[in-house]
Amino acid sequence: MKAAFFDRDGTIIKDYADRKWTLVDRPVFLRNSVWTLREVQQRGYEIIIVTNQYLINEGFISLQQYQKISKSKDK
Repeated sequence: MKAAFFDRDGTIIKDYADRKWTLVDRPVFLRNSVWTLREVQQRGYEIIIVTNQYLINEGFISLQQYQKISKSKDK
């Protein structure tokens, strides 16, 4: 199996200053990020998205907010 790893924040979706994350309720996908993921997948790679969520541990966002952002789709 071939795999491609992508960081989520700042690579696939918009990243924010720590305190601004408290206002986020859905992701804003960066230009061409979804297209890139599809292209990589069409070339036979499994997509693995990684993210380090220190924001939860430091109290900027709750686990529930993180899960809501992760499950949302950009409109």
